[in-house]
Amino acid sequence: MNYRPATTSDASALIGLMSELGYAHTKESIAANLQRVEDRGGSVFVAMQEGLIVGCVCAIIDVRLAAGECGEIVSLVVSGEHRKKGVGKGLIKHAEDWLGHHTHSIRVRADVKRGDAHEFYKGLGYEEEKSQKLFRKVV
Repeated sequence: MNYRPATTSDASALIGLMSELGYAHTKESIAANLQRVEDRGGSVFVAMQEGLIVGCVCAIIDVRLAAGECGEIVSLVVSGEHRKKGVGKGLIKHAEDWLGHHTHSIRVRADVKRGDAHEFYKGLGYEEEKSQKLFRKVV
């Protein structure tokens, strides 16, 4: 398995991976999001197997007034046929290594309906810190 930073030429593969998480994108929207992540100091990594992108992860730095600075792992997804083969663990390790150069604390969020993801992160040493509801307003 090879890991590398994502580029805009990876847009088609990233669209497919994001659809597995329930998000619809176009080449333009995914390329714009990649650029926004990089502009804000984050990075997106892909996992490559036999020339195909089989997973991705996004590593960002978040700063909050109360909690301070914290690395965050978001948008982790591995294609259905490549799950449970170590790809996700490799992506997390890659993101952790990158974040370790920028911060001393890393968090990850997983929707309450993603029980398998909860167990996956616990198995990697992450501990549940709190539960929240997310509120959104379109402006």
